[in-house]
Amino acid sequence: MTSREDIEHTLRDAYMARHCGDLDALARVFAPHARFQTAGSDASPVAALAVGAEQYRPLLAGMIKTFEILDHNIASMLIDGAKAAVLWRAKICSTVTSETVETDLCDLVEVENGQINSFFEFCDTRSQGA
Repeated sequence: MTSREDIEHTLRDAYMARHCGDLDALARVFAPHARFQTAGSDASPVAALAVGAEQYRPLLAGMIKTFEILDHNIASMLIDGAKAAVLWRAKICSTVTSETVETDLCDLVEVENGQINSFFEFCDTRSQGA
């Protein structure tokens, strides 16, 4: 069983790799059989599902190429056994449109043997007037 500290370290490594745009480092924290899923609101329709490295690695590469993470901040991280819920906020810049938006994200994660085996991300982009 992976300790709470190990899970927190794995998660922080994943967020740092994503923030830095390091696909290889990010892929290393995911198990080869991992499930990676995203869900989004009407304002941010980014729903995707990938199972296994052959599917999630290209998805992560596309996300890194398309969305630059700015001002990343973990608001809370709750860990219970092998499961974690992480609430975080960031400014995210589209490399396609150059638009930057403030986004709240919630990730539901399961870790097995020191690697992420399930990752489900919900995001909500705040409107400019909010």
